[in-house]
Amino acid sequence: MSKHVCVPRDPADKELDPIEMRETKIPDFDAFFESAAAPLNELVEIHNSIAQSEENLKAAAAALQGETQIRLTVERAGQVALVFWCFDDKDQVHVLTAAEREEKLNFSVELREAFEVSDHAISTLNTAIQKPPTDAPLCEFAEKRGRLFVTKRGQLDVLVRDVNVAVFTLRKHLMIQAHVTNLCEAVRILLKELSKVEDLSELSVTTDEDGAIKLMNGEDEMDLRKIDNLTAPVAQLRDAMVELLENVQTAATSVPELAESCAAFNEEAKEFPAKIPDAVSNSGLGITEMPKAATATTSNVKALGNGPKIARATTVMIQYAGRELVQAASIPMGA
Repeated sequence: MSKHVCVPRDPADKELDPIEMRETKIPDFDAFFESAAAPLNELVEIHNSIAQSEENLKAAAAALQGETQIRLTVERAGQVALVFWCFDDKDQVHVLTAAEREEKLNFSVELREAFEVSDHAISTLNTAIQKPPTDAPLCEFAEKRGRLFVTKRGQLDVLVRDVNVAVFTLRKHLMIQAHVTNLCEAVRILLKELSKVEDLSELSVTTDEDGAIKLMNGEDEMDLRKIDNLTAPVAQLRDAMVELLENVQTAATSVPELAESCAAFNEEAKEFPAKIPDAVSNSGLGITEMPKAATATTSNVKALGNGPKIARATTVMIQYAGRELVQAASIPMGA
């Protein structure tokens, strides 16, 4: 079987791949690396939750402008399908016909190319599910908010990753069609809609020192979930904003402690390469296993070194979200 070539991640895609630890076959080493990977991957999940929330918010804003949306569905046999849909004139969900989809894809060469890459990634995954390349356990995944989420790692998880990466680019080009390219624009669209049912004359956005965001209307914090009388497209956009605020809150609360934990594991891991000869001897492994253990250990130590970088990247995302919301709220509602 030829080596799989991953779909390249779009430069605009902020999501991170999970951190994997390689097996050293030294029990104490493997136990340590497993423990060290836990807070690191929790950081990755928090980072990705914010990135996904931003994407959902922009996609929902584009939909409110009349743009087509896409979602992935998973059938019982694990087969994945890509669905193009939009809200019709009565705010009901309308799944595009094949002809309507073709008409949409003709809007730009980039949109067409992004669809073809997505379609190929999905076909590759579906084929592999029907005829797995090896006898190793398959990964398990489910659909969540139009994406595929791996619930149990295993064979083919890289193909699931490819589908999500490809579909991100497809979504991006659909948003471009609606001229929604940043978070501020998406939030402005939401606020204009909410102002039709709520008095937002005293609206402001505040952030605390950790980056948590609050929407204030005068002296009171707004609870977006309590705003009703919204059409389906506006409710979708409102829900996306709520999700973003919740994920930023989680990050603001959790990132400092996780970053500290990752830094501690990283420092301890730096001592492991020098321990390999004695560890191999004490574990009962043959001398021929030492190069493999050394390679795996070096790889794991390098991976753990990403902890501070991921923590900083997540902090930057928190700050970006805060700035964009503050800017959106500062623009006069009629502008």
